[in-house]
Amino acid sequence: MLAGLLRRLIRSGTRYIPDGEIAAQQAALKSLEFSPETVLRATANGFFPMPNRSGKIEWRCPAKRALIPVDAFHIRKSLRRVIRSRRFEVRIDTAFDEVIAACAERPETWITPQLADVYRKLFRMGNARSVEAWQNGELVGGVYGLCIGRYFVSESQFHRVNHAGKVCFATLFEILRANNFLLHDVQYPSSFLSQFGTVELERGEFQRQLSLALAQPARFELPSKTIERVVDRFPNATEESSGRRCETASASR
Repeated sequence: MLAGLLRRLIRSGTRYIPDGEIAAQQAALKSLEFSPETVLRATANGFFPMPNRSGKIEWRCPAKRALIPVDAFHIRKSLRRVIRSRRFEVRIDTAFDEVIAACAERPETWITPQLADVYRKLFRMGNARSVEAWQNGELVGGVYGLCIGRYFVSESQFHRVNHAGKVCFATLFEILRANNFLLHDVQYPSSFLSQFGTVELERGEFQRQLSLALAQPARFELPSKTIERVVDRFPNATEESSGRRCETASASR
């Protein structure tokens, strides 16, 4: 039933939202109830939700989209050492509600209660996922995002212990690579994301690749080999210059 709903949303997305200028498409989305179905429909057309300062949902589709290629993810040497140390237990989808709540625990956050509620519903539908870092039975880091077909968009990450969020991010990439995902969207570039190999695509090329990724089914599972054993697959990146905390997986989110 869910698979049929997704197929209908993806097929009808560009027909339901009028063609033409981005502003016209944004207006069409704005007229709809903010719901899981609207998020899926918007995603199929290259849009993502972002509350404004008053908390009202706006729909964005930037001229350039930041991605991290699944086959060209960089891991710095310091992070490799942390991964090999096995100081964290990494799990998938065992604490989604807690992850999104932790991502929202900031003095200023774009994750409003309304948005969090819709993404919790998307999780229960199987379209939002979380990768979590645990230590001594406590949730200490995580990343969550939206997953449709072979497309994944990282929404936000948090950490309560140094490196926990980065380990989740690295594990996410091994999940995407092992399950043949085609597109990993991070929406906007940032200094945090640049260490992993961010690139930007023009809107038209992004939407072309998005259509291909959405149309192909994929699993979201930990690979049979542990992240410690596959970490050497990733290309080297320069050592990190600081351990500054990054609030989100997407630059301005």
